[in-house]
Amino acid sequence: MTDKWGRRLFKAGAVALLILGLVHSLSLIREQVPANETEKQLLGLMSGYRFNLMGSIRTMNDLVRGFSVSFMLAALGFALFDLLLFRERAGLLKRAALANIIWLAAMTAVALRYFFIIPISFFTATLLIFVLAWLKLPSEGTT
Repeated sequence: MTDKWGRRLFKAGAVALLILGLVHSLSLIREQVPANETEKQLLGLMSGYRFNLMGSIRTMNDLVRGFSVSFMLAALGFALFDLLLFRERAGLLKRAALANIIWLAAMTAVALRYFFIIPISFFTATLLIFVLAWLKLPSEGTT
């Protein structure tokens, strides 16, 4: 099987995305505890001050949590999609790996601009795994 390493890397990338989503979900189940008076005031404003967004009354905390949940679901969705595909033909895996690469490259760029070292590391490592999988998987029609 010439695509053995490509398949292994593809599956490893899927597992890495699963871990990424699960680790991120931990931030959603614990309450933020302010470290000082300034953080306490900031968290109070984020959860207490309400503003109108096209007829919906929301807080900044609502928006941040919504985007956070969306990100977690995207990572878990890609992971599930990849885990369902990893036994398919190599050409399909190569195209799916490319889709993962595009999404992860965009997310890595966002992380480099707005996040800290832990998400940057997760994104970069997972991106590298899928790039290696894409390189190792044969194209459609090659043997």
